Amino acid sequence: MPSTPTTKSQVQAYQFVLRRMQSALVRKDAVMLHDPMRTHSRATAVGVVLSVLGMLGFIIFGLFKPAPQAPGPGSIVIGEQSGSMYVVAGEPKKLIPTFNLASARLLLLAQQDQAAQGGAGGGQNAAPAGGQVEVVEPQVVPDDQLKDIPKGRLHGIPDAPGLLPKKEQRISDDWAVCDEIGLDHSLPDPTSINQNETTVFGGVQDLGQELAPDSALLVTADNGSTYLVYRQVDNPNRPNADTVRAKVDLTQASVVRALGLDVKPRHISMGLLNAIPEVTEIKAPVIEGANESSTFNLSGLRVGDVFSTVRAGAAEEYWVITRHGIQRVPRAVADLIRFHRTGQPAGITQVRPDRLQNVPVLHPGQPGYLPVDDYPQIVPHILDPVRYPVTCLGWSLVGEGANRDGQTKVYYGAELPGPKNEQGESVAVQVGQASPDGMKVDRFYMRPNFAAVVRSATSKETFDKGPIQLISDRGIRYGVKDLRTAQALGLGEQSPAPESIIRLLPAGASLNTQDVMRTFDSVPVDPRAGTFQPPQPQAAGN
Repeated sequence: MPSTPTTKSQVQAYQFVLRRMQSALVRKDAVMLHDPMRTHSRATAVGVVLSVLGMLGFIIFGLFKPAPQAPGPGSIVIGEQSGSMYVVAGEPKKLIPTFNLASARLLLLAQQDQAAQGGAGGGQNAAPAGGQVEVVEPQVVPDDQLKDIPKGRLHGIPDAPGLLPKKEQRISDDWAVCDEIGLDHSLPDPTSINQNETTVFGGVQDLGQELAPDSALLVTADNGSTYLVYRQVDNPNRPNADTVRAKVDLTQASVVRALGLDVKPRHISMGLLNAIPEVTEIKAPVIEGANESSTFNLSGLRVGDVFSTVRAGAAEEYWVITRHGIQRVPRAVADLIRFHRTGQPAGITQVRPDRLQNVPVLHPGQPGYLPVDDYPQIVPHILDPVRYPVTCLGWSLVGEGANRDGQTKVYYGAELPGPKNEQGESVAVQVGQASPDGMKVDRFYMRPNFAAVVRSATSKETFDKGPIQLISDRGIRYGVKDLRTAQALGLGEQSPAPESIIRLLPAGASLNTQDVMRTFDSVPVDPRAGTFQPPQPQAAGN
C-alpha cells in the first residue's frame, strides 16, 4: 500500500515544533508568541556574508596595491626604527646620510644649485640658483623601505643646530646681559672676593627694577676706567636709550663732591659696559673768560658764576654766566661748576627774572654754549652693590613697521632674573667658550626647545641689513650665509637683535652650502676640546 506523502503544512508544523523546543530550551519560553531566534539567525547570516565580502576586498586590494616605496629624489627621510636621517638623491636613487636636519636641507640646496649650473646630483625638486626655494620637511618611513637603496658617504655639518625653529618655537624680541657680583657676607667688604658672573638672557622680559632718574651706578671696568651709569630725563635725542654711561675721573675732587661719588665702585664686565650707550665724560666745563667781569650787570656776578631764578609756581632754575650770555644748567651741573671754581660766593645768588630781559640765552650750537646736555640732571643716589648685586641692560623692540626701534633700559635687583630651580638657583646653562673677539660670558638662558632667528643690528637702520644668525637654547649662535640659505633652512623671517649683546655669545658652525658638502667616515674629536664638570658634592646619608 503506498505511503501518504508529507504535505507542506506538516513540514511547516514540524519546523514550528522544533523552533518552540529551541525557544523553550534557550529562552524558557514555549509559548513563542514572537520568534526572536529568527532575528538572531538572520543577523548571523548577514555577518557571515559581510565578513566574506571584507576578506575578498582585502585580497583584491593586496593584489593590486603596489608595495610601499621610499620618497623620491629631493626628499628627506628618517628611518622609523633607527632614527637615521638621509637625503634621497640621484637617478638611480641613493641615500646620503646626514647629521641633522640643517645639514639635510643645506645639502638639498647645494644639489639644486649644482643642477642649475649643470652639475651632477640634482634632484627632481631642483630650483634655479638664486630663485625661490622650498622648505623640505622630513618624512618618517620604516627602515625596511630603505634597506635595498644604496647609501653614499656621510655628508654635512656635525655641529649644526639640532633645532630649526618654526614660528611658534621662537622667543620674543627681548635680550639682556646681566652682571651678578659675588658676595661673602663674612668679610668686612662682601664684594672683595671678586667672584662676578655675566649672564645673557634671550626672551626674558622681567629683568628687575628699572633704574630711576634719581639713582645711578658707579662702576669700574676691566679696562681700569670708572663710569657713572645714570638715567637721563626727557632727552628727545635719546627717546629709546635714556640710560647712559659717562666716564668719570675719581681723582677730580670737584666731580666726586658735586655728584656724591665718594663710594667704592662696583665691578662691571666689559660685555655689559659696552652694551650701555656712552656719552661724553663728566667733568667741570671749561668756561671761556672765567672770573672776568660780566657785561650783563647781574648783581655783580662774574663770568663763570652760577645764579638761580624762581618762577611763580615752578621749581628753582639754575644759570651760568658766560662771555656770550647765560645758559640754563641742571642742578648737578651747577654744583659741579661751583665745586670746581674758586672765588664763588658762599651761596647761590638769586636774581629776579626781570633782570634777564636783555641778557641773551645760549642754545646748543651757539658760541660759548657749554656741552653739558648729557650730564645728570640731579645729583643721583649711588646704589649699594651689597644690597643690589645684580645689574642688567635690557633691549626690546618697540614700535611697528617703519617706526620700529630698539629700546634699552638698565635694571637692578638682588638676584638674577629668569626661572629658578627648587634650590632657588638660576637654571641658566654654563657657557665655556669665549666669543670670537675674546668676550666671555658665564651663563646663558633661553626657554628650552626654543631658538631665535635674528639679524644683528647696531641701529634701526640696520634692522633688515645685518648678518643672519640662529641662536640656540644653549647660547650658541650660528651664522647663516644669506637670505636664500635661510629660506631653505626654514628660517625665512628674522627679527632684529642687538649686536652689542649677541656678539658676547660663542660662535658655532657656519650654515652654508660649501661646508655641507664635506664627507666623513667618522667624525674626529679633538681630545682637548670641551670641559669636564667638577663632581657635585653628595648629601651625606642618615
